[in-house]
Amino acid sequence: MPDHDHAAGTRVTHTAGLLNAPDGVPVATYTWLPADARPRAVVQIAHGAAEHGLRYDRFARHLVGHGYAVVASDHRGHGATAQSTGGYGVTDDAEPAAGADSWRAVVDDLKAIGDQVRALHPDVPVVLFGHSLGSMLARDYAQEYPDTLTGLILSGTFRSLPGAEIEGALARLGEEIAKGGRAARSTFVGELFNSFNDPYERRTGFEWLSRDEAEVDAYVADERCGFAFSAGLSLDWMRAVRKVNDPRHLARIPSDLPVHIAVGTEDPCNQRMTLVYELLEDFRYAGVRDLTWKGYEGARHEILNETNRDEVQRDLTDWLDARIP
Repeated sequence: MPDHDHAAGTRVTHTAGLLNAPDGVPVATYTWLPADARPRAVVQIAHGAAEHGLRYDRFARHLVGHGYAVVASDHRGHGATAQSTGGYGVTDDAEPAAGADSWRAVVDDLKAIGDQVRALHPDVPVVLFGHSLGSMLARDYAQEYPDTLTGLILSGTFRSLPGAEIEGALARLGEEIAKGGRAARSTFVGELFNSFNDPYERRTGFEWLSRDEAEVDAYVADERCGFAFSAGLSLDWMRAVRKVNDPRHLARIPSDLPVHIAVGTEDPCNQRMTLVYELLEDFRYAGVRDLTWKGYEGARHEILNETNRDEVQRDLTDWLDARIP
C-alpha cells in the first residue's frame, strides 16, 4: 500500500533538481517534503553502488508521512548524474587532473547538498542515511564534517568489502588504468557482485539483494542498476575503504553522534555478520556513546526492499523519533 501525506491526504511526490557541485558537475537531487509543515528533520540519503536515489521513493514517502523531509541524490556515475560524468559507472569522462579522486568528489557533493538543505531549512536537524557503498560514503562524511550531522544510519553496511584484498585490488586496478585510462570499464565490481550471489539460486544473479523476487526483478529491469564500474571509480572506492578504517580518521567521529546500524543477517556483504561486529568495534573504539544496531533474521542486502520492509521502516522511524525533538 503506498504511503500518503497524512496531513493533506494526497500522495507525496518528489521534486527533482540539479545542484552544481564545487567543481561544476551537475548532480541530480530529489526532495520529498511534508505538506505545509516544517520538517522535524531532514534525512539525507546516500545510495549504494550501481543504483540510484529514486529507488528510495517508498522509504522517503514513509518518512514524510511521519513529519520528516528527505533529500536523495545520484552519485557521480549513477542515475541522472551519470550523463555529466561519462555514463553509468564512469566518473571521469575526460582525462582528469593528476591525483583525481572521484570518491572525495562524491563526499564533497553530499556536503554541498547538505549545506543547501541547511540553508533552506535553518535549525532543522540533518540525519545522514547511507546504504552499502553509501554507508561507506556516510562514514567518510561523518569523519570529515561531523558537526553538520544530528545522526548517522548505516544500512547494508560492512567494515570492508568482503573478498576484496585492498593492496591486491589497488595493484590490479592501477594496471587497468595504466592500460586504458580511468574511464576504462573494469570487471572488478561485477566479479564482487557475482560472488555475493554464490549462496543463492541464480535466477537473475541478483538474488543476494532480497528475498522478494518482484524487487529483484525490478532491479534487473532498471537500466540504471547493475552496471559495471570504471577502473578509476573502483580504484577510488578501494582507497576509500582504507581511509575510512584508519584509526586516525575513526577518531574524528564525535562521541555524541548517534549511530544506528541496520542489516540483514543473510547479507553476503557482511560475511555472516562478522564485518558488522568489526564495524561496531570501530565505533566503540571511537567512543560513540549512542550506538545501536539490529540484524534482521533471514534478510539479505537491501533491507528496505526486503519482505519485512514494513518492520524495517517502522524501526528506523522509531529510532529517529527517539532522537529528534
